[in-house]
Amino acid sequence: MEENKNRRRNYYIKKDFQRNFILKFCLLVLLGSAVSGSIIYLMSKATVTTSFENLRLVIKSTADYILPAVLLSGFVVIMITGIAAIFITLFTSHKIAGPLYRIEKDINEITSGNLRQEFNLRQGDEIRPIAESLNEMAHFLRDEIGGLKKALADLESAGGSLPPEVREKIKTLKTKLDKFRT
Repeated sequence: MEENKNRRRNYYIKKDFQRNFILKFCLLVLLGSAVSGSIIYLMSKATVTTSFENLRLVIKSTADYILPAVLLSGFVVIMITGIAAIFITLFTSHKIAGPLYRIEKDINEITSGNLRQEFNLRQGDEIRPIAESLNEMAHFLRDEIGGLKKALADLESAGGSLPPEVREKIKTLKTKLDKFRT
């Protein structure tokens, strides 16, 4: 049950990050295809190819002869690798952005005063050690604030013998510590 709770179904978590990641990867594929096609074209420019077209012998530079094939194959490669790049980068960026998004939400919960919040990531997430360290930090804060609350309660129980200004300070501290859920 716990495993299903942490499963993400939304593949666009940090949309700007993921869109830029995918765009950069696709531009890299496009640049690689353009450079590859240009090198093939330039290397074949100095050679000549003969062929029969419409029952006539035609002599062309090899670069001009293979240009349509290079463009077509380049387009096909760009389309196939572009689609593959979109899916690969989408899932790769999801593995990066997803855990970061989860930790960000959990940190916001702790910031609001809920020190009972646990950082739960999937077993294979790379930043799991960070989540474990954050859990240790939250546990430490829970213990420390719990100790402060207990010490304050002890002081408050002896409040009858304390001066009014000290009792007022105790009340202020109690109000501030009550904002934390431990």
